[in-house]
Amino acid sequence: MTQEEKQAAPARSRSDQVIRTIVQEHQGLWRIIDLLDQLQQDMNVNANQPDELLFTTIFDYIEHFSKRVHSQPQEIMLYKRLREQAPETAELLAKLEKGYVLGHQRLKELRQLLHDCMSQWPDGREAFSHALTRFTQALRKHIKKEEGVVIPRARETLTQEDWEMIAEARDQTQDPLFGERVREEFRELRHKIISMTPEHLGGLGVVHSSRVTARDDQQEMLSIKGAVTSYGQIEVLHEVDITINSGEIVSLVGANGAGKSTLLMTISGLQPLDRGTMTYKGQDLSKVGSDRRVAEGIVQVPEGRQVFKDLSVQDNLLLGAYTRGMSPEVENDLEKMYSKFPILRQKRHNLAGELSGGQQQMLAMGRALMAKPRLLLLDEPSMGLAPLIVEEIFNTIKDLKKEGITIFLVEQNASQALALADRGYVLETGSVVIEGTGKELLSNEKVREAYLGM
Repeated sequence: MTQEEKQAAPARSRSDQVIRTIVQEHQGLWRIIDLLDQLQQDMNVNANQPDELLFTTIFDYIEHFSKRVHSQPQEIMLYKRLREQAPETAELLAKLEKGYVLGHQRLKELRQLLHDCMSQWPDGREAFSHALTRFTQALRKHIKKEEGVVIPRARETLTQEDWEMIAEARDQTQDPLFGERVREEFRELRHKIISMTPEHLGGLGVVHSSRVTARDDQQEMLSIKGAVTSYGQIEVLHEVDITINSGEIVSLVGANGAGKSTLLMTISGLQPLDRGTMTYKGQDLSKVGSDRRVAEGIVQVPEGRQVFKDLSVQDNLLLGAYTRGMSPEVENDLEKMYSKFPILRQKRHNLAGELSGGQQQMLAMGRALMAKPRLLLLDEPSMGLAPLIVEEIFNTIKDLKKEGITIFLVEQNASQALALADRGYVLETGSVVIEGTGKELLSNEKVREAYLGM
């Protein structure tokens, strides 16, 4: 091998590494697109109503891929280096980058058309199918442009230094495509898709709900106006106004003693309302006892877990379904809890008191889900848990939203709670002082200083 060939070898090695990574991720995306084609054919030819949860998870995967690969204002490192080294590619790269933005808009439209298709079946099928075809065609064209034009041009043009920069850009602030953590997120989403895909389409056919409920974010679920409650002579909540819409995650943050848990207990019916109104799906809650609220779908996971420590894990779960009685449906839901929280299956015969804090939190959430909540009240779910378990808890909360459960999250970990939330409220000494979207509150200077330590 000549000296020139030896110098070229590392560059080829780095370029091959980068291109191999891109192609591997594209292959995963190709398989997802092919699955969409099969599901579309199953819907049109076999007249099978679509599996809304499966389609939604596929859309989540594609959207996640797009957000991770192209996150403004950061550029894709490959595009950046190619634009600098080969200015003639700028127009094509700009079109491809614009494709990511348009793709997000099309996904939002597809989600709505899918929901309409489920609600109006079979009348909404044609509109959803046509939009799905346009989307998959555009996605295929995008990938082919990258593999047929961008990558070959990059291979010809970029230097060893360029490929080194691309290969080493491993975190989200540079080029997240190549970060191992991000690739693991893709793998997890693909695993969910494979699990839910029917066996006749090559999946595992895991039994799951085929519907995503409570998708109408504009429909008011819980309305609290002028809520006042006291402990003896001490007024704890002062004229609190809060609205929670169907399908949302709403976070409530505040310091210890602000009244967050008191508000949850008032919603659950465990703390009386002195003044004000509280309506749930248009129903006046002042006339509904705490037991009936559970039966109506208002279910709380209390602070500190509060599992029944002298009962087995399985008995704790079954107590969550107490208002439903024993039925084949309850037995099926028990199996779902074991699938959602595998550690509970492993420990199902253990006493709940023998579990670790994180395992008890999983049990408390599983027990609440056995009650079939429509509105899930979570009180400090991350309290006292290790960071890895906290991450798992918040991932579970995101999954519950995808399943259509409306969530009111009370949490001292303000940064994670607000990052997860559609909307949020800040409670100080019993009064709501700030409200807005999760993003607005995260950027609010007062919130950042008081609750995010920034």
